[in-house]
Amino acid sequence: MERAVALYASDMPSRYHLQGPEDRNLIGWIAQGVARLGREEVRRRASYLCGHRKLWLRDMTTPEIDRRHKERFPSVRRLSLAESMASTSLLWLRPVPAAQAIPALIDGPCPKCDGAGKLWANWVIDDASGWFEEGYGPCWVCQPEDGAA
Repeated sequence: MERAVALYASDMPSRYHLQGPEDRNLIGWIAQGVARLGREEVRRRASYLCGHRKLWLRDMTTPEIDRRHKERFPSVRRLSLAESMASTSLLWLRPVPAAQAIPALIDGPCPKCDGAGKLWANWVIDDASGWFEEGYGPCWVCQPEDGAA
């Protein structure tokens, strides 16, 4: 996602096509986008982009979350191109481990738990005996999958 954000912010033409199997222009535009926004801003926007994608795939975006996403990325076509070019760049530029660990952040309250970070749930312990437990557990939408908040 960081590469897509950097490409979106760069001078990459909006109708760009790859120029061979290892496109040096693309690498330059990724560097230009990072220089233009700064590393921390690229990571922040990438986290929000990842969070928006996570909600969008579950049809859980709210009008407010969509509005902020459109403020960050007004051109759907350019974002689609940037994401496509960023994924293609993975063929010749390996991502660093830190880039693979970017959290998916939701820009606003979580639409599932309303920002509480936890949900009341029932867990089946043993279906045959009818044994179950209930209580609060981490929200599966906005909390990290490893359970660390």
